[in-house]
Amino acid sequence: MRRPAVATSVFRVLGLGALALGCAVETATDAETAKNVTHAIVVIERSAGVEAPESVKAEAFAGFLSLPADLAPGAVLPIAELALDLPAPGACRKVERDRPAAPDEALAQSELLDAGEVTLVAGGTVTTLAPRAFPSAADAISGVVYTTRNRAAEPLPAASRYTVATSGSAALEPISVELLAPAALEGVTVMGTALAELAPVRAARPVELRWNAGAAGDLVYVSLESDSASTLCAYRDDAGQGTLPGSSVPSPGTATLSLHRLRATPFTSSGLGRGELRFDFEVSGSVTVE
Repeated sequence: MRRPAVATSVFRVLGLGALALGCAVETATDAETAKNVTHAIVVIERSAGVEAPESVKAEAFAGFLSLPADLAPGAVLPIAELALDLPAPGACRKVERDRPAAPDEALAQSELLDAGEVTLVAGGTVTTLAPRAFPSAADAISGVVYTTRNRAAEPLPAASRYTVATSGSAALEPISVELLAPAALEGVTVMGTALAELAPVRAARPVELRWNAGAAGDLVYVSLESDSASTLCAYRDDAGQGTLPGSSVPSPGTATLSLHRLRATPFTSSGLGRGELRFDFEVSGSVTVE
């Protein structure tokens, strides 16, 4: 299943093709550490296709990125695939497929830190994430990232309270945070029809979407992707509805329509400049455009 370029799964990009760590990552010196700020990003993803709704997949990722204090995180987070760049609620935009660039000096001063043992606890299940070496495509950002070992959904449930904890290391103090995941995205209809039973839609015509409304502050973002174009739109989850503009509906053919319920909750902990726990729950299906 294709995903929008802006939301490419960090697990596939950073983790699954990398080698598991066999030794600790070399840490920065005290002087270097004093100049840097650490940004922690923890992502829980669940996905289901309407063709097989019972086959839910899930995975988790954690990265702890040390950046120079005077460097804006937005300049580097996209390079490490830690950013999720969405339009404002109610807006849409075309997705750029190229990897964003960042100054060489910014990459050279950035590092993915060793956080020790990283665990997730949800629904009574403890999941220990696997540390994996991460050399970036640019060979500039290096260090360690943490991913689940498989895509089993049971250990990473929806509508559950999660505890994220790290044991810490020489580079990073221990972290412990507890936050609530949203419910799975349900009741999705397209032009009044369930996504699984969707009739063809018209090219260049608006497409009305509805879903069971969620919590205030959460978002539903929508990707409509074909071979020729990809569009990303965002809506308030509690609105329970949104409309894809006609300009986003591609020329006749087959496209993939994905709706994601997103909850991004900031957190703080000793030694962190910024932390974010991000839940991203997706439902998707194929759409025929006439």
